[in-house]
Amino acid sequence: MARIHDAIDTATLASSSTSGATQQDETLGQAAFDLQLHDMPLEQEQGGAGPSDAVVSADMEDGFDTVNQNPEMKLVVISNRVAPFDPNKPQTGGLAAGLEPVVQHSGALWVGSSDTQGDGTDQPLPLVKTGAGDVARLDLLEADYAGYYRGFSNSTLWPALHSLLERMSGSEGDYESYRNVNAFIARAAFDVRDRDAFWVHDYHLLPLAAELHRLGIDRPTGFFLHTPWPSPDMIERVPTIANL
Repeated sequence: MARIHDAIDTATLASSSTSGATQQDETLGQAAFDLQLHDMPLEQEQGGAGPSDAVVSADMEDGFDTVNQNPEMKLVVISNRVAPFDPNKPQTGGLAAGLEPVVQHSGALWVGSSDTQGDGTDQPLPLVKTGAGDVARLDLLEADYAGYYRGFSNSTLWPALHSLLERMSGSEGDYESYRNVNAFIARAAFDVRDRDAFWVHDYHLLPLAAELHRLGIDRPTGFFLHTPWPSPDMIERVPTIANL
């Protein structure tokens, strides 16, 4: 995982050393993001490209140029959504824009959800070649998907991470569904347990690293959160937070 960090840090240092104006632009960009977030409907972040994705995209595009130059790194990227890898379909958000070229040029594997749900039967990872890399789209558990995605992820965690206590909601059983889906994804990733490193993205998959390690996957595992991190008193309002 240090190799991932070194690659991104190298590109970040190169881009930040150009001039003081660049740092000022970044500060203004963060201020604009904060302003947009204040007025943003919840559905915008849940459904597609929100302002946080736009900020992340700029950082990723700078850093991943260097990552692309390390084709010997056998990286597994895991996120809830996967880029379409279709020139006729628009990319939705910074994650897709940043990672699509990484997968195609570096040989990385990107694992995420498909557009359908399944019965939860464990099957071999469905690898689809895309450029030098691969994509694996999983049919997540139909019985748990609503509780995992609309429930605990987007009705409990998302508002808490953005300090929007009044928007927090959820149903009994959402957390169990959230853990069930994370465990299902970890079992699918077991097929590629011998790759060099795993890179997990966003609040949908907070417990995924623990699930990977529980299965005996001992590779370095990084995590990238695409939202703010709130104050301790806010995050403590999340039920079962101690178990994540």
